[in-house]
Amino acid sequence: MKQLYSFVLLFLVLFAACDKEELKAPIPAYLVIDDIRVNTTIPAEGSASDNITDINVFINDQSLGTFELPANIPIQQTGELNLKIRSVVRVDGQSSKKKPYPFYTTYELDTVFVPEKEMRLSPVVEYFKTINFTEPWSGEDFESGINFINSPKSDTNFVRETNSSEVFEGFASGLGALKANQTLFEAWTPTFSNIPRDGTAVYMELNYKSTHDFVVGVYANNQTYQSPIVFFRPQTEWTKVYIDLGTVFSILSSASNYNISLGYQKATGAPGRLLVDNVKILHY
Repeated sequence: MKQLYSFVLLFLVLFAACDKEELKAPIPAYLVIDDIRVNTTIPAEGSASDNITDINVFINDQSLGTFELPANIPIQQTGELNLKIRSVVRVDGQSSKKKPYPFYTTYELDTVFVPEKEMRLSPVVEYFKTINFTEPWSGEDFESGINFINSPKSDTNFVRETNSSEVFEGFASGLGALKANQTLFEAWTPTFSNIPRDGTAVYMELNYKSTHDFVVGVYANNQTYQSPIVFFRPQTEWTKVYIDLGTVFSILSSASNYNISLGYQKATGAPGRLLVDNVKILHY
């Protein structure tokens, strides 16, 4: 009987201790972020459009993890803290390939988090100043003309779309339109060669909407060899994508020059449209 009594007493003591520990659990503050905005500071950077879908959050340089936007994040530490936020994008438009974008600056703030209080922030990031927006055509916005070259295989030409209801921003976007009896559209960037080929970060940014799947590829050695990079699904609304080109330039490192291609193919019987804007190539 004494052993049973001792056991019950020990259980009650441990329960009370645990209960006290629970009562002492820290009360978090909350970080609320709906969106991150990109600010461009020089003309070479082009459009400020973005598609930042997630954020990496760091408190005093300790990672709290990756959070999808909009985010409401409990912060267990409170008081004076250092906050860092990195912008995460879907590489090649794929939700399974989320990565911090290497060309956006990190948002940083020394601040005070108060238990139970929400801190609402609207972070603004910029492009790093050391980025090379390569080649004169990078930043193609179709406002004053078209730098893309029409492929001889294409059934139609790349033209400027100036209908305000179709344009992404500004006065024009690029349009590759196929009639019902046409099947192939393809256009190339001007030829270039000054690009990193050692696997370091090289990205293409662009905005698009389309009626059909379309492909972004790389031609090497004066269009004698083509390597498809990524296919994108049709979109009825303008969509921003970030395309990783570092690997393909590493694989094709011995080529003397390159062109990047945009194109799509369809069956006869229905028209097709591919609209693009703000085409950029970025590297360090």
